[in-house]
Amino acid sequence: MVSVSSATTNGVYTSQLNRTERDATKSLNQVSSGKAIHRASDNAAGLAIATQLSSDVTSLRQSGTNLLQGSSVLQTADGALEQTGNILNRMKELSTQAQSGSLDSNSRSAVNDEYQNLKSELDKISDNTSFNGQKLVDGSYNNNFQAGALGSNVINADLTAIDSSGAGLGLTAGGGGSATALATPASAQATSAELDTAIDRVSSYRAEIGSLQSSLSTRSDVVDSETENTISAQSAIMDADIGKAMSEFKNSNLMNETALAAAAQGNKMASSILKLVR
Repeated sequence: MVSVSSATTNGVYTSQLNRTERDATKSLNQVSSGKAIHRASDNAAGLAIATQLSSDVTSLRQSGTNLLQGSSVLQTADGALEQTGNILNRMKELSTQAQSGSLDSNSRSAVNDEYQNLKSELDKISDNTSFNGQKLVDGSYNNNFQAGALGSNVINADLTAIDSSGAGLGLTAGGGGSATALATPASAQATSAELDTAIDRVSSYRAEIGSLQSSLSTRSDVVDSETENTISAQSAIMDADIGKAMSEFKNSNLMNETALAAAAQGNKMASSILKLVR
């Protein structure tokens, strides 16, 4: 009977030791890593939520990068349109000059030559302005930028209405797009009217791009805030309370030492009883 009782007592002590050792190990892991969850058994529901939040943080950070790239795309397009506007202003100045009765045929021809060179520059800007191989101001650019954790959360940068070529700006073959646009006072007058329209269009184009830039900037601020809040939520689940974990570690150690002492005392008492029986 003594032997059975001793075995039972030792089993209780062993179970207690195993439990306190597991608790101490768990608390020590939390203290050393700073994480409350290391495996699914620690907190299955918490781990699932934290994993999803981690995925959201990754998407949000990339969305922030997407928006910065989108801003660069629009800034490139706006820079091209600024140069287009400068060229148009000079072309307008030349068309006004061509309507002066003081010009002889040679002077008028020289004015028209400069005008034609500038008109060619308009087409070059339209054809050559690109970002990562994609043309921006020829009426072909239309892309989305994901701006959130969800794939459906996008901002559309549609620049298909923006064409900065001479034809796109309204310079016609019979007027400002002609090889003899400033050859005569009459043609210069017709060209001047088309240039006014072209300048207005460029202003409208830049306003459209400015509106898109504002949307991207605002959304970028929102994404930054969402990222910060999501990281905080993930941290609240995954990060350990170091003070609490350290206290639990000390308590587990104390209980472990107590269980060891009790087990040793129990073994000593069982040995003494066996001596008396003998």
